Amino acid sequence: MRVAAAFLLGLVIAAAARQTEAHLLDKLKCTGCKTLGSIAMGVIRISKSSSVLQDKAQAFCPLAPVTETICHSYINRWATALTYIVLHTHLSASDICSLYLGACEPRTLKIDVTLDLPQPPGPGTAAQRDAAYPPPSTPGLTVLHFADIHLDFLYAEGADNSCPDVLCCRAENGFPADESRQAGRWGDYTRCDAPYELLYSLVQHAAKQHQGTVDYILWTGDSAAHDSWKTTRDDVLKTMRTVTELLLQFFPRVPVIPVIGNHDSAPTDNFPPPEVARDGFSVGWLYSSLADMWRPWLRGNAGANLERGGFYSKLIRPGFRIIVLNTNVAYRLNFWVVLTARQDPAGQLRWLAEELHAAQRSGEKCHVVGHVSPADPDMLPAWSHLYHSILWTYQDTVTAQFFSHTHLDEIQLFKDRKEEPFSMAYVAPSLSPWKDVNPGYKVYTVDGSRGDKSTWEVTDFARWTADLVQANTRPNIGPRWVEQYTAAAAYNLTNLSPQSWDHLVDDMLVSDKLFTEYYRHLSGGSWTQAICDPQCREDQLCNIVTSDRTDRRHCDFLRG
Repeated sequence: MRVAAAFLLGLVIAAAARQTEAHLLDKLKCTGCKTLGSIAMGVIRISKSSSVLQDKAQAFCPLAPVTETICHSYINRWATALTYIVLHTHLSASDICSLYLGACEPRTLKIDVTLDLPQPPGPGTAAQRDAAYPPPSTPGLTVLHFADIHLDFLYAEGADNSCPDVLCCRAENGFPADESRQAGRWGDYTRCDAPYELLYSLVQHAAKQHQGTVDYILWTGDSAAHDSWKTTRDDVLKTMRTVTELLLQFFPRVPVIPVIGNHDSAPTDNFPPPEVARDGFSVGWLYSSLADMWRPWLRGNAGANLERGGFYSKLIRPGFRIIVLNTNVAYRLNFWVVLTARQDPAGQLRWLAEELHAAQRSGEKCHVVGHVSPADPDMLPAWSHLYHSILWTYQDTVTAQFFSHTHLDEIQLFKDRKEEPFSMAYVAPSLSPWKDVNPGYKVYTVDGSRGDKSTWEVTDFARWTADLVQANTRPNIGPRWVEQYTAAAAYNLTNLSPQSWDHLVDDMLVSDKLFTEYYRHLSGGSWTQAICDPQCREDQLCNIVTSDRTDRRHCDFLRG
């Protein structure tokens, strides 16, 4: 029973450990994980009870890389669900270890879904697109992108910013005499989320700065705080309601495209598939609450689809559609993937292919929006691969992708097997300074105001930021939001086509100055950003070109 408890603890603490830069399972060798896991799964299937495992697992909490209070809470919140998952999964212990243990060779668990995809465009498409791509000077729509707000109602100025918990800067963490450990009024670079004042400052500034010019807003999730070990449903809904009301107040006539993030559930990362609702596991409370809350923005089929599976499609203007995904269902720290790794939860990938097929037949262009990018290393490789295949097939229909989750201002370049770039994904910075980033947001210009000549391509974007150190040294004045850079000017791009970005990546391989500029932009010029050594540089560039998590060839090509 102790063996089973240890394995259960390892899975549960994986979520917390990822956030504290330590991974309990990585301390085990792969062989040990498989042996331990096989025994644990056998014990769980014999006992069919979570209570004994729950009690035993807590005895191992002193070994965990988080405080015992947090460890106990994670176990209490996940033990019942994990027991159910182990009882019903078709994965072996080896499969599970490969999902969560870095020492194990990654496995691609094939998803049992058939996608009726047409032939993708022929060779030379990227070059043709680049030649016809509108330049940055092209007038277009203005699109704001807010992400990873992580609003903390309990943030307290002067509280300890270096506590042992996953999230600090709260009264419960104490108020140290050491000034370097005192949380600033407007936020803190350490393990601290955004105070309400910072959120209000952002929205108020954006409404004034872009008054009358905003065509729509992307709000791509993770609005709840990082206190994952105790987040409740009420906490999540209070946060979502607060952000919703602020956006309605300051942008009353602007369409908003909201997205659910992995932190926007309780427990955090909890996104069970619809079929287990009959056994008492459901996230329907969240989907139905948000469908009602977001009714001013989502009506008809969009709201109905959101309520069904957390994803939807919305026609923004004639000829232009936005497709919103719920990528949390394929995120590794959603432990339900142990049950659904070979499935297409809620039929979302099939639905995406059908939506894009219908859009193609109707002559519509589409943007795809989500929280965790399918290119993220923590996405299920098979899900990432199928998404990549769909995007490759409909590369003439999907003109851009938008995600967040990493808290960094990133780009992701999608390439085919022949190294041809065919799509771009833009990752937005966070409002939350957790951790070591300046708060920020993006403003895109989209070619959509030229009638039938509109391509719906992204022609440029600007990153806006606030220097947190400066804001906290003049607390009564507050953040000074400034345009940090625009993409075309900063990187000397003639346009923002996938081919242009591909050339930029090649240039960053050899230009220290160019790469350093890109790296500084990731964090919004944070004063505490880590130094990037040669290995870091390779990793950053590999992250840009690895969009299919079953395929490392683009990274290998770049390194070679």
